[in-house]
Amino acid sequence: MIDEVQLRVIVADDEAMQRNVLKEIIRKLCPSFEVIACSNGKEVYDILIKEPVDIVLTDIRMPVMGGMELIKMMSKACPRTKIILISAYQEFEYAQKAIKYKVVEYLIKPFRTSEVQKVLQKVQSEIQKENENESSMNKYQLLAMKAKKQEEDNLLQDILNGNPQAIKTNEVKYGILQEFGTVALLRWKTGILDSQKVYNTLSEQQQSTLMKHISFLFPNMFFVSQANDFNKSVHKAALLLPKETALEISQKLEYCLKQLQQDNIIFWAGLSNTKLCLAEAASEALAQAEEMLAFYFYEEEGGVFSFDKMHTIMDIPAKSMSSYENQLHRAIHNSDANQMNNMVEDMKTALIKESRCYPNKIKHRVSSIIVLLLKELENKISQEQFDQLLNQSYKMYAECDSFNQLFEISKHLLGQAIQYSGQKVNQPDIVDECITYIKAHLDSDLSLQRVAEHVHFHPNYLSGKLKEKTGLPYSVYVLKLRMELACRLLMDTNDKIQEIALQCGFHDSNYFNRMFRREYSISPEQYRKAHKKW
Repeated sequence: MIDEVQLRVIVADDEAMQRNVLKEIIRKLCPSFEVIACSNGKEVYDILIKEPVDIVLTDIRMPVMGGMELIKMMSKACPRTKIILISAYQEFEYAQKAIKYKVVEYLIKPFRTSEVQKVLQKVQSEIQKENENESSMNKYQLLAMKAKKQEEDNLLQDILNGNPQAIKTNEVKYGILQEFGTVALLRWKTGILDSQKVYNTLSEQQQSTLMKHISFLFPNMFFVSQANDFNKSVHKAALLLPKETALEISQKLEYCLKQLQQDNIIFWAGLSNTKLCLAEAASEALAQAEEMLAFYFYEEEGGVFSFDKMHTIMDIPAKSMSSYENQLHRAIHNSDANQMNNMVEDMKTALIKESRCYPNKIKHRVSSIIVLLLKELENKISQEQFDQLLNQSYKMYAECDSFNQLFEISKHLLGQAIQYSGQKVNQPDIVDECITYIKAHLDSDLSLQRVAEHVHFHPNYLSGKLKEKTGLPYSVYVLKLRMELACRLLMDTNDKIQEIALQCGFHDSNYFNRMFRREYSISPEQYRKAHKKW
C-alpha cells in the first residue's frame, strides 16, 4: 500500500471495464486518494479548469477529446498536474510525441497491479519532493518569483506558439522580437548513475558554465525552458535570438561547442532559418529548430544542426530493411545469437553508408522490424516472457537516445527473444497446474483470462492445451467440475441449495438450478432426495 497522502486523481478511459478496474486498483493501493473516473478528455478538462488535480491517468484513444489533445492542453493550462499516459504496445509512437507535453510516466496495456503501484509511488514521490522544495522557501518570496517567471514564460511561450500580439503587453522589453532573428533549440543532459558520471551528461557546475557561455554569446536572447523527455536527465530550452542570423548563430555555437568539449561539456542545438520578423514567425521557427535538433541522434559528442544546411535531408527515404528482417527471423527461429548479432551489425553498417535521413524515420523503421519479430513469439513462449519482451521494447525504444544505442537495444531484445524461444517449457506441468488451480477455486471467478494470467500463458494457447488433455472446451470443462462438486455437496451435506450454488461459483441460484437440470435432467432437490447418503 502507498503512503497515506491525500491526492486527487483522474482516470480517463472510454472503455468502462478498463476505467473501473484501474479506478479500483488505485483505491485499493491508495485508500486516501480521491479517484474520479472520466470517459473522455473533455470530461477531464472540464474538471481541471474548475479545481486542481494532482494526477491524471489517460488513455490515448477516446471519443470527443482524445488523450493526445488533452495532454497538449494540460501542458500549458495545468503545468503542476502529473500526467500518466495509458498506452497499448502498438502505440509507442504516440508516447514519444507525448514527451513534449510533460507526460511523466506511462502504463502499458495490459498492466498489472504491481506496475500501477510502481508508477504511482514514483509520481507521488515527485509531488512530495516538489512540495518540500517549495515549502523550504519564504512563502511570499516564492509566490512573487513564480508569478514573475511564470508571466514571462507564458508570454514568450505564447509568441513561440504563434501569438505575436503578446508583445504588446510589454513592448519596451519585448519589442526587439519584432526585428529579424532566429530560434535555436538547445539540448543538454544531466545525471549521476551509481556514483559515476554518465557519459555526455553535465554536472551542476558544468550546466552553469554552459549557461554563462550562451548568455555571453547572445546578450539579447530570451530563454524559454521546454518540456523534458521521459528521460529526466534530458533538458531543452528555446532561445529567441533577435538581430542574429542563422549563419552567425551557427558559427558562434559551433565555436562554443568546440571550446566546451575540452572540459567535457556537451550540448546539441537545432537552428531555424533567419526570419524577417522573429515574433511573427516564431512558431514556424521553433518547429524548424525542433526538426533540426532531432539530428542529435547521430552525434553523441554534441552538434549544431542548421535548417539552412540540412532541411533537404528531411525528404530522404529510409533504406529498405526487408532482407535483414528475413535473416533475423531465421536467426531467432534457429536460436542463433551469433547470426542475429551479425545481421544487426550489418544493418547498422548499411545505414551508416547511406546518406543520413531524418532520425525518426530510422528509429521507426528499425524498432518496427524488431517489435514485429518479437510479436511473432506470441503463443510460442510464456505470456509472462512475451509481456516482458514487449514492455522492454516499448520502454527502451521510447527512451532510445542515439543511433548506436538503437542497435544495442535491438541486439539486447533479440537476444532475449532467442533465449526465451530456446527454452523448453514443461507444458504438462502447466496444464496440471491449471487444473489444480481450477479445482481449488470453483467458488471464484474462473474466466479463461484469469486462469491464463495465473500461469502466465496466452488464453487461446492455454485453452488449446487444456482441451488436448481433457477433451473438452474450457467452459464445458469448468462447468463439468462445478456440477460434480454440486453433486457431492448435495449428497454429503445439509447445506441449502443457495449455499451450494455459491460454493460452486454460481451467484444466482436460479441459474444454478437451470444448469443443474440441463446437466442431469432433474432439479438439485430431486437429486438430493434420490442420492442422499443419510
